[in-house]
Amino acid sequence: MLVQILSAIHGITTMLFGIYCSAFFLGVKPNRKNIMTLFLLFSGQGCLYIIDFLLFGETLANMSYPLIVHFPLILFLTYHYKYPLISSAISVFSAYLCCQISNWVGLFALAVTGAQWCYYFVRILTTVTTFVILFKYVFRSTKTIFAKNARELSIIGFLPFVYYIFDYTSTKFSHLLYSGNKAVVEFMGFAFCIAYLVFLMIYFREYENKQELKQYSDLREIQIQSMQKEIEQVKISSQKLAILRHDMRHQLNIILTQLQNDHPDKAQEYIHEISSAYDDTIIASYSRNEMLNSVLSIYHSRFTDKGFSLNCNVSTGKDLPCPDLAICTILSNALENSMHALENLESSSKWAKLTLSQKKNHLLFQLENPVEKIPEFVDGVPVSNRNGHGIGVKSIIYYVDQLNGQCHFSITDHCFVLRIII
Repeated sequence: MLVQILSAIHGITTMLFGIYCSAFFLGVKPNRKNIMTLFLLFSGQGCLYIIDFLLFGETLANMSYPLIVHFPLILFLTYHYKYPLISSAISVFSAYLCCQISNWVGLFALAVTGAQWCYYFVRILTTVTTFVILFKYVFRSTKTIFAKNARELSIIGFLPFVYYIFDYTSTKFSHLLYSGNKAVVEFMGFAFCIAYLVFLMIYFREYENKQELKQYSDLREIQIQSMQKEIEQVKISSQKLAILRHDMRHQLNIILTQLQNDHPDKAQEYIHEISSAYDDTIIASYSRNEMLNSVLSIYHSRFTDKGFSLNCNVSTGKDLPCPDLAICTILSNALENSMHALENLESSSKWAKLTLSQKKNHLLFQLENPVEKIPEFVDGVPVSNRNGHGIGVKSIIYYVDQLNGQCHFSITDHCFVLRIII
């Protein structure tokens, strides 16, 4: 009698476990309304199972369990809660797979004690414990997983689906699993191996995507920093210009005094100093594009401050054949890299030559500067092992690719040459 009672309780807890796990895996909220709705579903399916059990016996009832419980549950989750069919199916198969935890623990208890009642009692406790653990630590994260596209879901659900088919084929509809056939016994090992290999491939692809996103994030940060530097430079120039304008009256008085005191040389020297101060505030006109002029003026000033020579030969229209921000970001990174290379140059001849021309719908870009230490090239791209270096090159390549352009790095007679066509 005790065994029959425990068996019935075990059947109830297992069905409840499967229904609620299937729903909560998908992200159905465990509120009162949903709990009652799912309980009504359980009551209806439970009644159908009892009728089937009474009319046709336990064996046939267990064989028809998928038609009574699993498939209706999939349809209910799909049409009532509006989840995709594949998500609902994989959720049910996953819940079925989780039921095997209590099955194995129960069989272990039966093997140790030899008591049938112990088998059902341990399975009931394990089922409840497993549900509590899943509810506390797992359900909140599976919602995102089961919301993926059909292709990824088919990979995620491969193992639960294979186990579902294998278990019903080898234990419910036949006794192949207990026949001793090695091919049947080893099948799940084969399925686990396939699933593991597929998982590795997916994991590697996701890892590459994360690395690409991280790289893109780094490039965006570089772009923002570059723009901040340029904005700061413009602010500094504006502040200098405001001060010079404010002091103009005083400066003219000083020059007039020098001339009145017959000191024309000192007056000329002072005029040159003022002229030099104004040069720092000038945005030179290299082309008809104001954004290009700003970037080139800023870097020309930086090169000059370091004692380097920057020769610019620019012939572009007012409107460029690509976004101004993109080409200016490429230009900023290229000039920044060139400036760093010249800083490490021991020779007194420190120069860079920029050629930028526009031909119809294309931009032709070339930047040259001398180098002493030849950088290492990997797949035609210069690389650096120094921490924080090499990101500028990646940024250039990234934006050129985004513009469907081509870039080429080369060394000719200890001269580094970057050519870009956009």
